[in-house]
Formats: sequence, C-alpha cells, structure tokens
Amino acid sequence: MAELNTYGDLKNAIKIISLKQKGEKIGQVAIDAILGAVPGIGVAKTTFDFIRAAFTKPDTKKTKTWLDKLDIDDDMSSIVDDTVENGFLKTIANTIDQESDDKPLESDFNMNAKMVDYLKTTYGGRTIAGIKENNLTQFNMKERFQQLAGIKEVNTATSPTQVQGQIKTDLFKKLNVADFDPTKFLTTITLVKQGKSLNPAANKVLADIMIAMIKTSDDTLLNQIFANLKQIEAK
Repeated sequence: MAELNTYGDLKNAIKIISLKQKGEKIGQVAIDAILGAVPGIGVAKTTFDFIRAAFTKPDTKKTKTWLDKLDIDDDMSSIVDDTVENGFLKTIANTIDQESDDKPLESDFNMNAKMVDYLKTTYGGRTIAGIKENNLTQFNMKERFQQLAGIKEVNTATSPTQVQGQIKTDLFKKLNVADFDPTKFLTTITLVKQGKSLNPAANKVLADIMIAMIKTSDDTLLNQIFANLKQIEAK
C-alpha cells in the first residue's frame, strides 16, 4: 500500500495540493490519487482546509494511505455542531504544523479518539462515547441516549406502551436549546423508552439535547437531568 511516512511527507502533500502541482508524488503516493479520493481537497490552501476535507469525506471513500486516519465516523460528526467541529479541526491543524518533519506518522492515530479527548478537555469532561473506528459499530442516537440517561428499553410487544413518570421539561429548558419544544421532546423520550425507531426530526431533538449537555458546565443541572430520566418507568 502506498504510504506517507512522516509529518514532513504530510506537510509536503498539503503544500503540493495547495500549489496545485498535479502529477507529483511523495514516495509511492500519487497526489492525483488523493485528489480523486477526497472530495474538495483540491481547493485546500491551508493545513486546516486540507484536514477539514479529509475529516468530512464519506467513510466509504479511501485513499489507501495514512490520510484515511484523518476521517471521522460520519455518525459521530453528525451530532457535533459546526462550531465545536471547527475548533477541533483548528487544534489538529495547528498540531500538525508544529510537528517535526522527521517525526513518523503514528500508526495508531485515531481521529475519533482525538475528537473524544478534545470534547473532554474543552467541555468539562462530558463527551460522546461508543464511537468505533472504521464504523465497526454503527452509532445510533436512540441507543446512545438510552445509555447516557440510564433508560431501559421496554418490549412493546409484551409490555404496555405508556411511560410512567414525569419528565421535568423545565430542567431541559435550562440547557438553552434553540427552539426547544417540550411536546416534541416528551414524544421523543416516549419513543426512546419504547425502543421504537426515530424519524429525522426525533433524532434532531436528541442530538440538540446531547450537544447542549456536552457543552454545559452546570454539573448540578446535569445531575438533575440524569436523575429525572432514570426515574422514568414503563407501565
């Protein structure tokens, strides 16, 4: 497999692409092959632009080089808002720019793990777990929310379909989620509890709540929210 070996190789690839020098090679890596495999990378002018293109390429697109390690699980990216994502990419780009040209590229480099660490460091220890490299495990918004909230799914084939217990929507309002709709949120929580499939609108409701929980620095509020969710029972 063609390969980039050092941070110097990576920086050279970025430079060649930014200067639009087609037909170039770094070792056995054809720059034109990278351009064909990573949508949008041909217009990159900076390390940030280059990393962002590699970061956002579809999981199915492969360069068969170390650059594939800069990709992130598409499902993870979908629940991280653009402001957080851009901050993370700037951090990665700055790190790459500052690395010694002679330093080998890490064989165990994991962009998903880097994102999780960034969220822990930047947002007070709250993060998104359960994301596997190379999509070994498909991220599921409903399942992850169940895990975070300590909600146990009920079998609606053998159990009643109502949810007992009061969701304190005033707690969730304090997360300052834009356009928070208590009715839609209660409906979504009921679907999660029942283990039913979520439509795109319900997935967005959970994504907005999870992002707000990651961002908040109010540990007391988080504890109150988790305590409330764990009290919800099926009847």
